[in-house]
Amino acid sequence: MTTCKQTPSFHSAYVTNFDDDTVSVIDTRTRKIKATIKTGRGPFEIAVTPDGKFAYVVNKSDNTTQVIKRKTKKVIRTIQVGNRPSDVGTSQKFVYVTNAADDTVSVISIKKKKVVDTIKVGENPVGVTITPKKSGKRTLGFVSNNDSNTISIFDVKRNKVIDTIAAGVGPDQIAFTTNRKFAYVTTDTNVLVIGTHSRRIIKKIQVGRTPVGIAITPNNKFAYVGNEGDNTVSVIKLKNNKVIATIPVGNKPGIVAITQNGKNAYVANFGENTVSVIRIKDNKVIDTITVGNAASGLAIIPI
Repeated sequence: MTTCKQTPSFHSAYVTNFDDDTVSVIDTRTRKIKATIKTGRGPFEIAVTPDGKFAYVVNKSDNTTQVIKRKTKKVIRTIQVGNRPSDVGTSQKFVYVTNAADDTVSVISIKKKKVVDTIKVGENPVGVTITPKKSGKRTLGFVSNNDSNTISIFDVKRNKVIDTIAAGVGPDQIAFTTNRKFAYVTTDTNVLVIGTHSRRIIKKIQVGRTPVGIAITPNNKFAYVGNEGDNTVSVIKLKNNKVIATIPVGNKPGIVAITQNGKNAYVANFGENTVSVIRIKDNKVIDTITVGNAASGLAIIPI
């Protein structure tokens, strides 16, 4: 999730609908759909630029990335990337798209809105997340390679891989703590805690079946994990890395995103075309919003 200097009270949730070739835009104040944006074929994941002005959506079925302008909710650019793009992450200057069939990451310049570099990574890269920016620390990108069971770490300044580390079996999505000390990584069977500096696995956390998406609250206290295999969300207390709650949601929950005011978690339910809204203070589902077919990706943009 993109971090902004201010903490807005309301947001838009952008949901990719894989089977409809659309993005649903939810107003979090009313929890109603306020716009539907037509995309390329098979929109799968979505991410927001740090300034909150643009959303980048990856279209898995036609090998493109599209740029959506937040203000107008219109697609303003279509960019050809690699084969079977699966995830997207952003830094201050670049957007990174994992190409699962090519074992590469396409690097898109936010300013130029075109591919300016390609990074070779491991087999079947399915996730990419950039460390939070911190003064005096170099920014790193972590790429989860699902078939080679590794994470490729690259230097964002040079867009070069500097290390490859073991990451359990089937690593998928990655979330960093706001102090950037730890990366939390979903795998086929658990959640790994990896030290960002040591680049070693320091903890394995048992959650629900087939964890996919993960998001960390802005106060750095909790992680929310979407468990596709048993239709739940696990809540991990980061202080002791223990699961403190298990929340039933919709069918095949995957990607999770948290509003920047830390009040709600939004969960895309791929198997039933809905988004579950969890109130964080008591871990209760307070709404279920119908979106398009096969809700696969989710990103939060401040209004």
